[in-house]
Amino acid sequence: MITANFYNIKSTNGLYFYGLDYLRESLSVVRLVLVRPFLKKHIQEALPGVKVVVCSTSRFAKEIVIANLRGDLLFTPTSHPLPGINRQWIVLHDAYPFEIGPRAGLKYMLFRISLCLSRCRVGYINRSDAKLFLEKMGVTEERMVFAPNRFPDAIHHAPAVIAPLEGITTVGLLGTDSAKKNYDLLFSAVRRAGLSADLVFHVYGHETPYFRKICAQFRELNIQLVKSDYELLEVFLSRVDVLASAAEQEGFGRPIAAALLAGVPVELLDRPVFREFFSGGARFHSEVDMLVKSLPRSGTEQLPLSYKAPADVVAAYIAANNEIRRVGSIGLR
Repeated sequence: MITANFYNIKSTNGLYFYGLDYLRESLSVVRLVLVRPFLKKHIQEALPGVKVVVCSTSRFAKEIVIANLRGDLLFTPTSHPLPGINRQWIVLHDAYPFEIGPRAGLKYMLFRISLCLSRCRVGYINRSDAKLFLEKMGVTEERMVFAPNRFPDAIHHAPAVIAPLEGITTVGLLGTDSAKKNYDLLFSAVRRAGLSADLVFHVYGHETPYFRKICAQFRELNIQLVKSDYELLEVFLSRVDVLASAAEQEGFGRPIAAALLAGVPVELLDRPVFREFFSGGARFHSEVDMLVKSLPRSGTEQLPLSYKAPADVVAAYIAANNEIRRVGSIGLR
């Protein structure tokens, strides 16, 4: 059986939705999900009928020991391997936490030690960042598996083909979790371009210290938070004229994929991960200033190219799920 470890997920973010997608493919062999208190309701609504265990630190340690003694597969959709547990599947989404920030060095050291102290399976969600990072750490090919995100179902949406009312473009931005979103660089470029009065920014995410800091830094801009826990992604996409991202180290970008499949124009920095998943749909820009100048909608833009999820990524998602379900089914008890 599978014990799912969501204990290190702190919001309903991309890690959360990644884990949900994988669990839905293996519900018949999911024994329980370990969570922090705030996540209980979300998991119960998303996975009705699945046992959810709310954990303190001590309860979490107890449940892990029990799961290991039972021989469960510990499925952890984050980069938190537990030492000494071999029947364990963890996932690296991006290298950002281990390379940027005041605690990056400590996180890197703990991650590397934990990997050395178990023979866990290590999933990576992209080849151009996460896999390269694991290779540099010395993780062998035999331990790694390409376990990408599930591409979302296509959302019906009629893209804007006329100039927005009053000449103001509504720009959709994604995520509020950390500085890797590069909103300071994006909004500074808006200032330089003299477009502060021409763009409205709808940011899909949560109320966080990072978001509050950015809003305080750019008070002259119209920046509005759209709380992702209360508004469906398809509703958010229906209210924007264009989607944009200036992020440098995204692991995937589930909302970007949804926007492209819905026919929403998408403007991105030209970065390897974005190229890996969104070539043939998004428009790429080598510099943030060029990206910003592409945002105003004049009514003359061409509609996005017809976009389809890369076939190899879809196949890898299916294969990864099959492996998790197979391993979780071994020695059921």
